[in-house]
Amino acid sequence: MSTAKNTILKPLSTISAKFLALVVVLGIAALVTVEAILHQLLYGLVVTDLASWGTQGGVTWGLYIGTFEWFAGMAVGSLAAVGYIRYKEITRYDIIARIGEIWALISGLSAAYLIVIDLGRPDRVLNILTAWFTTVQYSPLAWDVTFVTALLVMTSTMLILSLRRDFSEMKLNKLPIYTAILGELLTLGYRPEEREKLDSMLRWLGLALLILAFTGGMVPGWLLGVVGAQAGWYGGIAGISFLASGLVSGVAVLALTAGVLRYVYGMEEALPDEVFVGLGKALTLFGFVYLVVLFNEILPSIFPMAPLAESRVGEAMLYGHFATDFWLAMAALAIPVLILAIFRERMLASGTGLAIVSAVMLWGVFVKKQLTVIEPLMYPSGLPYEVGTYVPTLVEWVISIGAILIAILLFAIATKLVPMGRLLGESASTEEVNH
Repeated sequence: MSTAKNTILKPLSTISAKFLALVVVLGIAALVTVEAILHQLLYGLVVTDLASWGTQGGVTWGLYIGTFEWFAGMAVGSLAAVGYIRYKEITRYDIIARIGEIWALISGLSAAYLIVIDLGRPDRVLNILTAWFTTVQYSPLAWDVTFVTALLVMTSTMLILSLRRDFSEMKLNKLPIYTAILGELLTLGYRPEEREKLDSMLRWLGLALLILAFTGGMVPGWLLGVVGAQAGWYGGIAGISFLASGLVSGVAVLALTAGVLRYVYGMEEALPDEVFVGLGKALTLFGFVYLVVLFNEILPSIFPMAPLAESRVGEAMLYGHFATDFWLAMAALAIPVLILAIFRERMLASGTGLAIVSAVMLWGVFVKKQLTVIEPLMYPSGLPYEVGTYVPTLVEWVISIGAILIAILLFAIATKLVPMGRLLGESASTEEVNH
């Protein structure tokens, strides 16, 4: 078996003390998050700093929805990357496709979880589902639920089909027992003549994922963009802005994860430099596009002819009490794009360097998402109401950051359950590997 094959399977067979320590720490964080959720369920949304809609001088959507937008965008970006790789059948990026499948599923689940948390009472989900046939005709929230559901179904289907194909090419008795059992379940009833059909199904499902990412992927942005009464949200660019940010965060999380896997498991053969060069170029392009979109999004609100409510939101972001957060977020996006564009091959070929700038860009998108959701709600469109305040409580921080840590825990566990890539047969040609 080649070195590349050995490194692909290495995460399955290697459980180090550092990995166990990571799982313990993340497990404790998950338990703390569960405790915070139970605390909110017991006492209600009064444990947050969220306010009712109206003149209470607060925000109705806060850290939960900002983090939801971040996760939903990450799911869209991961989905687009997976769809492109599978549709174009780019074999050398197969590990990236598997990472993307897992992250798209985890991000979609995290986004759905945060919607439920923001509702206050989980049973309210039943109201959304039972009224769906009516509300889907006019409610952006119903569109959002539909998109997240479609994302989860299609991503799960892609993951299951790709694993069925990959497991069929492996000797299951050589894998860890838990992975072998999963492989037996996913290859149940498999016949060799299925192989060509599976390849075709994965290719066309990849195209479907691309279509979903670039059409339905704008729906979470419309959740804000169609609210005509809310300055800072309403506008035709909201969907495009969300899609652009999602492509950045999606590619960034793939590059960050690939860099960590390469560093921890020595996967230089399975994740060669050219893979990181490709990811880096994509991240540079999407980062630049997102910055251009943000410029077009912000300019109308600070122009002298802007309505008063819009100008208050724009000025607060550029010069007011949100300015520090805004400019830090812009720096976290613009500086990495500039570094990647200038240093090009030298920076892109380094998995570690690309992982670092990817982490910085993920943080920048996260902060900008919070500002996009929270800031406009603090500036009522109807004067003379006072400017509101919002300071997330400890419960909000624990649940939101806990969602991120739980997502990392789920991915870490996934690396020990499923192979991170496909094992090509010994007869596979160099041309196939380097497609």
